Amino acid sequence: MAATVSPRIVLHIGAPKTASTYLQRRLRANADLLRAHGVFIPVIPAVAAMAGNAKLLATTLSRQPSLTFQRGFPQIDVKKLDPGQIVAELLSDWRPNFESIVLSAENLRPNHAGCLRQLLPNPARIVVVLFVRRQDRWIDSYFNQMVKTNEVATEVSAFAAKLCDTEGERLCRPDWFANYEAWRIAFGNCRVIFYDEVADNIFNAFSKAADLPRVPGLIDVDRAQVSLNTHEVAYLLEQKQPMEFTDFLQRKNAGEKASRRLGLGKVQSFLSDSDLARLHQRFDESNRRLISALGREKDPPPLQIDASTHSASYCDLHQLRASESYAEFRKLADAVYSRRKRRSWFSFGRSVDQNA
Repeated sequence: MAATVSPRIVLHIGAPKTASTYLQRRLRANADLLRAHGVFIPVIPAVAAMAGNAKLLATTLSRQPSLTFQRGFPQIDVKKLDPGQIVAELLSDWRPNFESIVLSAENLRPNHAGCLRQLLPNPARIVVVLFVRRQDRWIDSYFNQMVKTNEVATEVSAFAAKLCDTEGERLCRPDWFANYEAWRIAFGNCRVIFYDEVADNIFNAFSKAADLPRVPGLIDVDRAQVSLNTHEVAYLLEQKQPMEFTDFLQRKNAGEKASRRLGLGKVQSFLSDSDLARLHQRFDESNRRLISALGREKDPPPLQIDASTHSASYCDLHQLRASESYAEFRKLADAVYSRRKRRSWFSFGRSVDQNA
């Protein structure tokens, strides 16, 4: 076995939309080679389809599974699960005398830190790794993803306001200093990586922050997670809610097909001037405190929200919906949706006749 640095537990706590899924999939794709070099990536068989191997733990700590989790694992009642048992299962095959273990879940929240500290073995050295991203870009990406999975059906202003003003656990709140402080206090450390600085080298940045050995020959995985373009986001937000998930998927697929036919692909922010002002008011001080705590004051500010607080280059949702391009897109998407709906009903009716 190759020589390694001293064994440790590495907690990768996200945040979402900072290439967490890419990192998790690459770790899983190289699990055998990594273990040969002293890095263990455990997987709980019941939720092996999830990229993050500690997502079930985070969900159980919250007791608030996302809609995506509920759709993927309808048989799991997280309220009946014991976080201690999940930790025990994750650690059961770990060889702590000579290998490190990586636990990754981008939905771990600051209020999980104290509980998780109690669940993990005291003698172990634990390193916490947090990726952060400037809030305006991060909210754009997070909002797009939540619309894409039908987790939210509100416009971005209401979404941003909720992230600024509420405490809940289901959505990540981008107060990076609060995240940093909670995990630092619980574990004695929290190593912060600025996503915008390392976006092209995520895996190496993570390995360096976690003090993991350099392992030659690791295979890469596809990072592509296609975002909805502005027309597609506007189209999905326009649909009546609540909507059956199967119907939502048909609408989303119809929008994607219409985009391909019309050559649409532009992804823009829907944030307004008032949204940007709200983000400045809520997170500028938090960002300054984090940069100060990390001793980064002399560097160019890594968390500088849109400095001009001006959304001229952004997309106004209401203007988009009033445009000729959107009218053409919507007409085509509706037509594609209607054809698919008719085919679905035809196939269903034929199946009923054959089984009668």
